[in-house]
Amino acid sequence: MARGRRSLSEEANELELNLTSLIDAVFLLLIFFMVTTVLIKATQLKIELPKATHYDRLKSDKKLNLRISVKGQLEVNGRLVGMGELAGLLRAEKSRTGSSTLILTADAKTPHGFVIDAMEIAVQAGVEKIDVETEDASKGQKNSHKSGP
Repeated sequence: MARGRRSLSEEANELELNLTSLIDAVFLLLIFFMVTTVLIKATQLKIELPKATHYDRLKSDKKLNLRISVKGQLEVNGRLVGMGELAGLLRAEKSRTGSSTLILTADAKTPHGFVIDAMEIAVQAGVEKIDVETEDASKGQKNSHKSGP
């Protein structure tokens, strides 16, 4: 009879938890979150495009992109710059990409002075063609209006 009775401390020492299935589940969740997480934001500025009903579609590659926010913040090919640095950066990006066409994307509520200043600096930096990106009012698609310097 002595063998049949064990103390609670002896039984607690013999209990083992099998954590294999828990580790597998945590590992699968870790992989799931790693795969589905977005790590890099495509652009830093949030811009609402102006609406346009008549437009020409841009057929060339978009390599020189200038985005202007409502507050006049500038972004060239994903890099935030000031108005004073714009000319030098456009020259560098123009020689790097080999494109002389600038795609200008400005928020609909951006004061036009910022847009005009940016266009003048771009022309001085050697940009040959400036395309202004708009949104088609009827379809909600992004489009570009072609213009020259």
